[in-house]
Amino acid sequence: MTTNATKGEKKNLTGTDKLPARIDSATRRAKEDYEIALETVSRTKEKMNELERRISRKKPEEYIEDMNQLSFAIDSLDRLTDSQIMKSKEMWNKYEELKHECGTQTLQPPQLDELRII
Repeated sequence: MTTNATKGEKKNLTGTDKLPARIDSATRRAKEDYEIALETVSRTKEKMNELERRISRKKPEEYIEDMNQLSFAIDSLDRLTDSQIMKSKEMWNKYEELKHECGTQTLQPPQLDELRII
């Protein structure tokens, strides 16, 4: 694979050149997934808290719809948690794969530590 290094000049990309870019890409995806998950959890928890407040102020016969919405929010939070657990496992496997590649190429890119921390 080649890329334009400067205007009119070609540079061959080796596996060694691609590895830091792959680590950066994996790190960026992990950060984005994390941010989205935090935002979703925050919104869901706010909705659940509001529904719980409304339910506590109503008579039992008046809060059936709110209870249904609360149940749905709880289920959504459970599904999100399960999804994040799976994504976390996938990202750990990706980290291990990239770490192994770095070891075989005797590279120690600092980006790998950032991916591990996420």
